[in-house]
Amino acid sequence: MKPDSDLLAPLTTLGYQPVARLRPRHAREISGSPWGIGCETLDRDYVDFAHTGPHLGDLGAKHVRLQAGWAKCEPTPGGPYGWAWLDTIIESCLEQGVKPWLQLSYGNPGYEGGGGIGLAQGIPVSEEALAAWDRWARALAERYGDRVTHWEVWNEPDLFGAVTPEAYKDFFIRTAIQVRAARPDAKMIGLVLCHKAEFAEDWLAALAASGRADLLDEISFHLYPQNPDHSIEIADKIKTYAARHGISVPLRQGETGAPSDAVQVGALSGLPWTERKQAAWDLRRLLAHHARGYAMSLFQLGDMYYAKQQGGLFEGRNPKGLLCILPDKSVAYRKPAYFAAQHIFSMFDDAYPLAPLPAHPGRFPISTAAYAWQRTADTSPNLVAWWRNDGPPDVMAPPLTVVGLDAIPLREPVLVEFLSGIVFAPPKWFASSPEAAWAMLPCSDTPLALAERDSLPLRDL
Repeated sequence: MKPDSDLLAPLTTLGYQPVARLRPRHAREISGSPWGIGCETLDRDYVDFAHTGPHLGDLGAKHVRLQAGWAKCEPTPGGPYGWAWLDTIIESCLEQGVKPWLQLSYGNPGYEGGGGIGLAQGIPVSEEALAAWDRWARALAERYGDRVTHWEVWNEPDLFGAVTPEAYKDFFIRTAIQVRAARPDAKMIGLVLCHKAEFAEDWLAALAASGRADLLDEISFHLYPQNPDHSIEIADKIKTYAARHGISVPLRQGETGAPSDAVQVGALSGLPWTERKQAAWDLRRLLAHHARGYAMSLFQLGDMYYAKQQGGLFEGRNPKGLLCILPDKSVAYRKPAYFAAQHIFSMFDDAYPLAPLPAHPGRFPISTAAYAWQRTADTSPNLVAWWRNDGPPDVMAPPLTVVGLDAIPLREPVLVEFLSGIVFAPPKWFASSPEAAWAMLPCSDTPLALAERDSLPLRDL
């Protein structure tokens, strides 16, 4: 499916002329970036990597989040581990230039007190189950430690109050000890917060008091607001809580995304959604995080088909994927959100430092986000992006509005429309009246940008 181009006609009417498209870059072409893509739930067979995997490298994300699945690795308690499924996935990711990080979760119903495989089923609690968990965590690190550097402990312990901060502190420590025993240089990711900031504060306090904060290398959080520009301030709170307890580690948005059609269960359910709205939401979410200095993993590569088994809570399709997946788990097509993310991943690589940016000044008749990005090797910004942030994106493209931004000097500016990837030459009078041009820029509920043409990866229309 071609990328959405609802803004083509109104921009052309204003004198912007299509001249090129953004050229997607395969992950192997990109040396590094802060972008990740989720390939979660493979451990429960809600997605089939044999179908979605071939679309991974083309996307351009440099990291992929995988759930290692204790129950899938050890289907018979005390029996041999079955690694073949995970071997195949990890090798495919690496071959495509995408670096996996592994999340150690969920439970194993084969053990009494081992927990289930569904959300909020809780951590293992029995002595037997915890001992089996320890063995699996160490075996996992021994097998993949030469190819995987980052290890995440559990998923959303605060969801539905399934785990207390104190219990999760103990569980994180014991798991990190096992992983580090097998791989001393392993980077441990903790918290994996769903939404409760007070859980983060209590857990960080407990971890610091335990004297084992040295086991924590990174904090991850998951937030799903209706407005993609919202909730990032919770990450700022977490950073403040960590500093209060003498903990200074990077924070990463480990899971966030939007559905492409209305659903009745899961995050962002009960709301109107279209594939256009999903793509616009994802774009704003990606750029809002980068502008605030947080790495981000988008949820997720393919639609998931949940099943109520072994503690699973939901049943049916979760359409948050960038790929439209059929009931037989084959790929129907790449959604507009796939191409939208591809455009961001191709442009914003490690050449752009991941650091908080000040809001770019301007004159806004409506609530607007605007930021100027500067590459490490440059002496001035080469790209300014802006968008309406007064509410969620619309299901259809709204009429363009106008904003005014403080101008930055660009030798050969072009307008970038991230949703379709179309790049426009400005109206002919733009160069002769730059102050006037920057004072009346088109604005939508999805990002637009002015950028140096020679800084962009481009291809013909």
